[in-house]
This record gives sequence, C-alpha cells and structure tokens, in this order.
Amino acid sequence: MTSSTSDLAIATAFETWLREQILQLSVDTLKSKAVTCTACGEVLGAYIIDYQGHQSRYSPAEAYAFLKFIEATATN
Repeated sequence: MTSSTSDLAIATAFETWLREQILQLSVDTLKSKAVTCTACGEVLGAYIIDYQGHQSRYSPAEAYAFLKFIEATATN
C-alpha cells in the first residue's frame, strides 16, 4: 500500500465515520428540537440544521461540532 493509497483509505474511513456520527447525532438531538437535513450532506456536501427557529448551513465538521454542542447543552 503506497502512502497516497493509505492516505485515501484513512480519509475515506474518516468521512464515513463522520457521516455516521452526524446521522446518529441528528436523531439524538431531535428531542432538543434540532432538525438536520442529512440528505443535504449527501447531495450538497453541507448540512442544514434548523435549531430554535434558525436555519444554518454547516460543513460536515461544523455540523458534527454543532450537534455535539446541542447534545451537550440539552436540558433533560
């Protein structure tokens, strides 16, 4: 396995992991009334998150961080 092949495999694995994490977080944060357009991530490369009446577009890394923020600050 060459360096570039290894780099590609790692990048692909990371992107897959990140996408799966966002999908799970999008379900977990529904109780906080956060709605995530996960199809947008697949089609546009960016996720649209509607939270507290505001819609914002986020890169995958930003979407992950924002959903983690919502999850961490949710009041049960």
